[in-house]
Amino acid sequence: MRPPNMMGYDNKQDTPMEPIGLNKDPYKVFTVENGMIHISGQIWGAITSRQEYSNFHIRFQTKWGEKQWPPRATGLRDAGFLFHCTEPFDYSFKCWMRSIEMQVQETEIGDHFNLGGGEAEFQLSPGKTGDHKNVDQYDGNAPLKRFTGRVYRSGDFESPKGEWTTSEVIARQADAVFIVNGFVVNRLFNIYRNDLKQQVTSGRIQFQSESAEYWLKNIQIRPISFKRTNAKLTSPQTDIIIGENEKQQIEITNTGEPIELVAAELIGKDIDKFVVRLPSLPMILKKGEKIILPVTIKPGSVSGNKVKLRLESELGPVPGWEANLTVK
Repeated sequence: MRPPNMMGYDNKQDTPMEPIGLNKDPYKVFTVENGMIHISGQIWGAITSRQEYSNFHIRFQTKWGEKQWPPRATGLRDAGFLFHCTEPFDYSFKCWMRSIEMQVQETEIGDHFNLGGGEAEFQLSPGKTGDHKNVDQYDGNAPLKRFTGRVYRSGDFESPKGEWTTSEVIARQADAVFIVNGFVVNRLFNIYRNDLKQQVTSGRIQFQSESAEYWLKNIQIRPISFKRTNAKLTSPQTDIIIGENEKQQIEITNTGEPIELVAAELIGKDIDKFVVRLPSLPMILKKGEKIILPVTIKPGSVSGNKVKLRLESELGPVPGWEANLTVK
């Protein structure tokens, strides 16, 4: 943790103080309560794994508290999950390791930041935030582009305040996928350190403390299996037209080998206006088995808006199947 009087992102202090440092927590920023990690946010810092991870799938749940602290005592509550972390521990803003960040910020879970962990390639399109600010946004239809800045998630799939949000990162070689409540919201490819002239494929993991109170639970991590199966997904109807106050459904049957489904992805504009009810994931869909995905739209959806629905395995989108959803 950094010095207790250090405020903001400019690494300046009114009166220089020593960093709190490693394995010291005098302000009890990190505590365990009823099987959950409580992070007060009062001092910027992180809880760090001892082990390094490569080719992994992690999932965890977060819920926001009420307290906020300077320099972010107002505005969106902020935290983050860092991976491929390497020393020093005080590389970024005197308290975080050199790493790649999946943003865990109120209404913006799933954005990407590079905290010195390596540049990457993204599929980018111009987008806008809720306050109409122009941003670079992940778009599964766009071409790849090497980019060093913040990449906004494709849509807001976070749970309402007071409820738990499930976030996941699949880190596969030098690629990564960000998932929020079962939906892919960001992808990055070929993470590369120019100073080392090599790809980045491993490191420790960290959970940030960054001025906002939150709880963390159900942290699960597993290695990725690179064994591919010859699954074949089929549907009697893959072009779905839906209006307000209507409910449609997509039936999907696996006629090939068993496959594990870990997420879904909506690609297009205003994707979070579509409500696709997913089964409990991850799940194994065996040969001959089927799933049914109910689909509705939120009020205010634009007539004619069309998005693409894909299903995701740990090795990427399931080949050979997609559906089109169109607002009536």
